[in-house]
Amino acid sequence: MTSVRRTTKAELLADSERNWTALNAALEGLTEAQLTTIRDAQGWSVKDHIVHLTAWERSMVYLLRGQPRHLGLGVEEALYVTGDDDAINAAIEARHRDLPSAAALHAFRSVHAQLLTAIEPLSDTDLHERYRHYLPDSPGDDDGPVVFDLLYGNTAHHFAEHLGWIESLVGESL
Repeated sequence: MTSVRRTTKAELLADSERNWTALNAALEGLTEAQLTTIRDAQGWSVKDHIVHLTAWERSMVYLLRGQPRHLGLGVEEALYVTGDDDAINAAIEARHRDLPSAAALHAFRSVHAQLLTAIEPLSDTDLHERYRHYLPDSPGDDDGPVVFDLLYGNTAHHFAEHLGWIESLVGESL
């Protein structure tokens, strides 16, 4: 099966909304135990998945506002610059380990609304600018990836990816 490459703001928003809705439907009605005590092979709870999604989506809000993504992730710049996603994810999880699940869900929904607000005034052309357009002082020798691809990866794609893991995790507890 081949996937269709998305290139427009309308497609990004439609895919994101579809996957966001499915993810929220899966989260609806989960018990505190399902959110926090069941762990996958990597040691993550459903709440950890929510915190993870929130941090990466927040990093996109920061990028679109011209602020460094590491601030949105809540990690040190040196860690972010290494590009080691596993280490970044571990730092995010450690920082939010004691966050109550209700607060995690609230942040998840609030950050998503912030990102939609940040995307709203942007055109397809704006979304196809390179990373350096939004962060001119970012380290590196090139202009970085196309922001549309980062947005898609941290919304529509990310929601679908984690939905599968969450459903598997919660399904094991039933």
